[in-house]
Amino acid sequence: MRLVTIAALAALTTAPALADPVVREQAKADYHQAKADAIKADDQQTNAQVQADAAAADAANARAQANAAQSDASSLQAQANASQNQAAVAKQQANISQAEAGSAQAQAEQAAASKDAALDRAANARATAHSPYPQQ
Repeated sequence: MRLVTIAALAALTTAPALADPVVREQAKADYHQAKADAIKADDQQTNAQVQADAAAADAANARAQANAAQSDASSLQAQANASQNQAAVAKQQANISQAEAGSAQAQAEQAAASKDAALDRAANARATAHSPYPQQ
């Protein structure tokens, strides 16, 4: 649009054929229309720039929100990993405790068997001691 304005000014100052009043009036009208079009174009450019700036600000806000969400997700992932590690340690400790309980159960069963054997030997010894027949 600025080119139209410049062209209209150049035409008014350089063309001797514009001496005709009708042509001169038409040139003035064209000049004023071109000037109005240039102003309108400048306004449109300003509006477009404002919209572009607003869109850039919106994009920056969205990017900041996305970065915050990513940071939150990373933090939650780290917490989940820590909890999973704690669970693995607890499971390992439970397995160790279960193995120790199995060993203690086996020792208890062995002690019961030893007790039963000792009671049997004691009963046999008592029976032998009270028997009228000596054993050889």
